[in-house]
Amino acid sequence: MTISEKVAYIQGMFDGMGLDKSESGEAKVLAEMLDVLKEIGDQLDTVDATLDEFGEEIDAISDDLADVEAIVNEDDEDDCCCDDDDCCCDDEEEDFFEVDCPNCGEGLVIDDEVLEAGVIDCPKCGQKFALDFGGEDDECGCGCDCGCDHDHE
Repeated sequence: MTISEKVAYIQGMFDGMGLDKSESGEAKVLAEMLDVLKEIGDQLDTVDATLDEFGEEIDAISDDLADVEAIVNEDDEDDCCCDDDDCCCDDEEEDFFEVDCPNCGEGLVIDDEVLEAGVIDCPKCGQKFALDFGGEDDECGCGCDCGCDHDHE
C-alpha cells in the first residue's frame, strides 16, 4: 500500500466518522492534517515516478558507455593500414630500455638512439657513463672502458 493509498484510507475513515469541520476544532485540525498528508503523498508519487525515469535513463547511458568502452578498448593491432598482424607498421614503435646510473642509482629510461650511442649523461648527478652490454669489448679502442668516441693521445 502506497502513502497515497494509506492517506485515502484515513480520509475515508474520517469521512465515515461524520465529524463536522465547522463544529469541532479537533475535526478541523484533523481535516487540515489529512490535506497535508495528501499533498505529501502526491509529491512522493511524483518523486518516485521521476526517480524511475532517471533510473531508466541511467541504464541507457550505462549501456552506451559500455559500447564506447568496448570500442576504445579494442585491440589496436588490427587497425593498421594493411590489415596484417605482422606488418611493417609495428616497426614504427620505439623501444625503450631502463638503466640505472652506476654513480647515483637514478633509474633512467632510454630509447634505441641513446642505446646505440653507448654513452649517457645522468641528468641527476651529471656523471657520464657507458652502457654495459654484459662483457662486450671496449668499442672505442681507447682502453678507458668508457665506451666513448673521444681521442686519447
